[in-house]
Amino acid sequence: MEQEAPAGWEFFDSVDFPTDHIDDPMGRPRVRHVVTAVVVGHEGAAWLPRLSEALWALNPRPDRLIAVDTGSTDETAELLAAMPGVEPVVSVSARTGFGMAVARGLEAHGFAPIPSAVGPYGDDGHMPVVEWLWLLHDDCAPAPKALEKLLLQATMSPATGVWGPKLRLWPRDRELLEVGVTTSLGGRRDTGIENGELDQGQHDQPRNVLAVSSAGMLVRRDVWEALHGFDPRLPMFRDDIDFGWRASRAGYQVGVAPDAVIYHAQAAATGERALAGTRRHAYQLDRAHAYYTVLANAPGKLLPLLILRFLFGTVLRSIWFLIGKTPSGAVDEWTALLGTLLAGGWTQARKNRRNLDQVPYDHIKGLFSRSVHALRHNLEETTGTISERIREAWADEPEEQVVTTARRAKSTARVAVDQPRWRRQLIRRPFLGAWVVLAIGALIAARDLIGGGFLRSNLLLPAHENIAALWHAAASAPPGVTPPAWLAQLWAFSTVMFGPSGATNILLLGAVPLAALAAWAMLRSFVVDRVARAWGAAAYGLAVFTNGAISQGRLGTCVAAIVLPLLGAAVHTVARRRRVYVQGSWRAAWFAGICLAVLFAFTPALGLLIAVILVLGAVFGLGWRRQGRQLVFSVVLGLLLVLPWTIDLVQHPSKLGQEAGGPPTAAVGPGNSLQHLLTGTPIGAPAPWWFAVPLILVALVSLLRESRQRYELLGWFAALAGLAGTLVASRLGGGSGPLMFLMTAGWIIAVTVAWDSVGKSTEIIVQGVLGIVLLTTVVTAGFWLVRGTDGPLWSGPAQDLPAYLVSSQDPPDNQSILVVRKAPAGQMRFSLVKDGGPRMGALEAAPTPAQTKPITDVLATLGGGGSGEEGRQLAALAIDYVYLPGPVDPTLASTLDSLPGLTRASANDGDAAWLVDRSKIDGKTPLHDQTHTMWRILGLIGWIIALVFCLPTVRRTVAVPHGTHARRDPR
Repeated sequence: MEQEAPAGWEFFDSVDFPTDHIDDPMGRPRVRHVVTAVVVGHEGAAWLPRLSEALWALNPRPDRLIAVDTGSTDETAELLAAMPGVEPVVSVSARTGFGMAVARGLEAHGFAPIPSAVGPYGDDGHMPVVEWLWLLHDDCAPAPKALEKLLLQATMSPATGVWGPKLRLWPRDRELLEVGVTTSLGGRRDTGIENGELDQGQHDQPRNVLAVSSAGMLVRRDVWEALHGFDPRLPMFRDDIDFGWRASRAGYQVGVAPDAVIYHAQAAATGERALAGTRRHAYQLDRAHAYYTVLANAPGKLLPLLILRFLFGTVLRSIWFLIGKTPSGAVDEWTALLGTLLAGGWTQARKNRRNLDQVPYDHIKGLFSRSVHALRHNLEETTGTISERIREAWADEPEEQVVTTARRAKSTARVAVDQPRWRRQLIRRPFLGAWVVLAIGALIAARDLIGGGFLRSNLLLPAHENIAALWHAAASAPPGVTPPAWLAQLWAFSTVMFGPSGATNILLLGAVPLAALAAWAMLRSFVVDRVARAWGAAAYGLAVFTNGAISQGRLGTCVAAIVLPLLGAAVHTVARRRRVYVQGSWRAAWFAGICLAVLFAFTPALGLLIAVILVLGAVFGLGWRRQGRQLVFSVVLGLLLVLPWTIDLVQHPSKLGQEAGGPPTAAVGPGNSLQHLLTGTPIGAPAPWWFAVPLILVALVSLLRESRQRYELLGWFAALAGLAGTLVASRLGGGSGPLMFLMTAGWIIAVTVAWDSVGKSTEIIVQGVLGIVLLTTVVTAGFWLVRGTDGPLWSGPAQDLPAYLVSSQDPPDNQSILVVRKAPAGQMRFSLVKDGGPRMGALEAAPTPAQTKPITDVLATLGGGGSGEEGRQLAALAIDYVYLPGPVDPTLASTLDSLPGLTRASANDGDAAWLVDRSKIDGKTPLHDQTHTMWRILGLIGWIIALVFCLPTVRRTVAVPHGTHARRDPR
């Protein structure tokens, strides 16, 4: 007696039901098809009811339905037994793979018997009979016409022994999963379906393919028996590709029938249920089976190249997983490759399949995916993963909304649709327009500095010639001297920014737009109003110019201006309140540590001040909760990343007042001027101090409002901290330019948040105050464009020496030049120029007084009139030339003229030079560099680790077709 149809079988629409007969449109003789269907179930209680409904709706139904349960612990066995016309359920172990489960079911019940003479189509029993095996998963649901359309294509193309349907996304979605499948020789599964592609009939042409999915695969019985079914070494994943590849090698065609539709959930690949038949990770199992399939079936002449390709791909993917903080993925990569290669199962498989080679590889080569397609898919997936994970990087938990939804809606810019596109974009994105203006303005302001050589100033030494020279400077210093940490960071930036000179130009001349962009990234976290956010970012960028950092060539302040907002955004992510119990973000904490390391290296005083503020805020503001611990961790990480420079700063506190790039900047500060101190404008800055007065007044007025925001108070706290730091640094004799910049940044934050809070107020007073702010900003920008960024900063050759002296420093001569300057007070200062020096970092890594004592003694003797032995002494010190820049002291010049062993040489106007005779003396320089390679290598490793931990986590994906379900291994 036939079982009763389950409730809900009307899942399919009535229009999807097939006709009663399978007719060949070409008029070929009818063929009697006998179909045996095998359903394999494992923990499939969530999907089997839908499969039962689909089988009830199916017409024609299979002649025999076999169900196999692989050790399920839920109601899978009962649901399998309830399917229409099913044979007694066959139970096997949970370790049984899909192919072996099918074989066990056929062993238990066999293929369906051939019907009697009167067939289902009213024939007389003389029609040809073709037996088929139809494979079904427990998480798939065939459409009512699926089997009919498969058999129709089999009737029309009798030479094809394997047919597959079109797979759509479960439960009844138009999104495509597969219409045939292939693989590259690198092992990448390729369906030819784009991510999220909908079924619009674009793939509805029947065609030959390499393989079809085992979910709905229709196999002729003779093909199944000739190939001995699925390979038992492939319990799941890639078993369908291996079977199709073997069928193609044996001369059996594999085709796809797009009119036959099956909906597939792919529960094992998506991680919705545990894997059956294996204890390995889904990703590891998929990769191992991919390698096995290629190695077992590829032509022998390609095996060496394929193994090298596997090794190269494994190395790249392992690096990607390590960068993405998923070391288990890298372990799975190597376990899959080495386990497959060393297990040797593929070698035995190759021996067993030698008799299959009925078709040459060149005849089926077109069925495989090209390597360029695999590369394109890899790039698309990589970029998609990066963009997705970056969006999720600092959004582990929902953030508390700073403002209400109503206010967000109120601040949204509404633009009439009839406006031009560029105008609509400008109104909706005011910062985009402001940033373009700043970028163009930076080019205009730097009109006299672009393309003229090296950027130089009294506070900026020339950049190094190339990356190799910069790395040498970052790793080498005299014994007892620590190379500055910022050189290594500048080297890393220079590797992607056109060398040291290009990196310096970008950081200095592009500081205004870069700082504005970084400020916008921070302000978007807590400022809603687009116009206020655009003004705050633009004003912050212009503050770099008004501080004099660009025109004076203060590289450290320019870098600090770019890094400070990024640090603020990271700290905000760590310290923000959450709706749930999980607080803070370790990714942001690692990134904050990196930003602090940059500040410690380029502007030690500012880095120290920020570190103290963060520690105090963590202890007293956040308490010793997770957020507080993360901020303290950021400070410790920043100190560790600049080792041993941190130790050097502790031993020599006077270096805290220095900035990266050139000589100590003790003179950069407010001096004794009260107005420069209160307005945060260093003496010598291009903009007058009173430019900052309107900004300060508006920031003061914002404090009088009753609805003050906490971010306004934080802005004022930053300004007061910068003021206190400036006072301390000025009293200690250190440079305070970066600290004064922190004051300006604090005022800008306070005004921006106040602007955001008043929103689109119609009060005349509010509009007048905002008008003053805008007018001041426009005037400052105009002053910047008119004046430009040159001044103390200029562009020219790296050395102010005659050309022959510059060329003498090149190999093979490598001559040394002693440059002597006599100060107005009478003391002589010198620098030993060699190897194109002095360049960035030379003063921070200057020799100790003990190392320069031999040269100092010679100069002291020359200042006293000389003893006649100085020429021989200079030659013994391996000095080739003595050069006196103008104005030349006549007494010192006459003394050098009278010394034996020194000969007057040509020089520039107003200068003087002497050639030292070294023909009789083999001199030896007292200045030797010691290479700190180990420190730099350890530092590089530390930076890589820090960068890895601040990046998003990479997820392992199983190589299955795309769909709305994420193909992820949940473990």
